[in-house]
Amino acid sequence: MEDSRNNVMFRKTKPYNGRNETSLDSEYQAEQARLEQAKAKRHQIAESRRVALFGSTEEKAAYKQRISQDAQLQLIMREQQAKEQREKEERTNARVEEHRRMMEDLERQREAQRRAKLIQMQNENRLAAMAKHTDNLQKKVTEDRRDREMIQENIVNYQPNVF
Repeated sequence: MEDSRNNVMFRKTKPYNGRNETSLDSEYQAEQARLEQAKAKRHQIAESRRVALFGSTEEKAAYKQRISQDAQLQLIMREQQAKEQREKEERTNARVEEHRRMMEDLERQREAQRRAKLIQMQNENRLAAMAKHTDNLQKKVTEDRRDREMIQENIVNYQPNVF
């Protein structure tokens, strides 16, 4: 075999950095915590069944008290969540309403600007039409005056001398 740098067999090996071990350790610890939590839950369920079926009067009363407290806590939490949801919806509705008002105001401003521009264009067009009409009248008047002057010159030039 030839000694070449491109040959995989001749490359230096890299030392192992142990990256997978740390993730394996953390995965193992997470799995153990999950199993412990499930075990505690099963133990709690078994204990509550024991109290409900074979417990003394005091244990049953304490169990009922604990269940009613848990139910009240859940009810309070549910009401709190509903209140927070309502407040969130109210804030969202207020923002949406403010945005709608802002957009309406912006649309009104645009419409007012458009109308003002149209009125300005109408006035400019009216003034341009009046100026054109005035120019036409002035041209007509000057043409009429020139024609009259020409007629007067022709009358004077072509009058027979009758003396």
